[in-house]
Amino acid sequence: MHKQYNKIKTLTFSGVFLAIALVLNLIENMIPPVAGLPPGVKLGLSNIVVMYCLFNVNKATAFTIASLKSVFVLITRGITAGILSFAGGILSVCVMIFINLIFHDKASYLLLSIFGGVSHNFAQIIMASLIVNTPMLMYYFPVLIFSGIAAGIVTSVLLRITLPYISKLKNRL
Repeated sequence: MHKQYNKIKTLTFSGVFLAIALVLNLIENMIPPVAGLPPGVKLGLSNIVVMYCLFNVNKATAFTIASLKSVFVLITRGITAGILSFAGGILSVCVMIFINLIFHDKASYLLLSIFGGVSHNFAQIIMASLIVNTPMLMYYFPVLIFSGIAAGIVTSVLLRITLPYISKLKNRL
């Protein structure tokens, strides 16, 4: 019975946090581009939820939320955005898992978030280059490295700030 209860609790938790990730994704998409920032640069606020799940729930939940978030992007913004979201989300989760394995679960959220942000952008620029059939987009990658680092810093700080509240919510479910 206890094992069944844990499965239900994890499923409930996953559903709630998928909803939070989708709302954060939607809110971030509604924010107009900031003057002076390069096109396509975003914070990736919904990745806070993915990172939390990756390190405080399990890897499968993180992959599921990243994948379902991409389905949401596909439905709301079209096939190209959905493909870019899926590629970025899956690669970033894989990279964060890999780094955690290298550092034996002692890597900081900051390090993981930065590598997650940069790898997310890397996957997206590769997919965009394939979609438009030109390697010229790779010239934009230095901009995306910088923005991935900046977004990684912001999302890791936000994760640290919200961690007690997320944990409290998880314990109530």
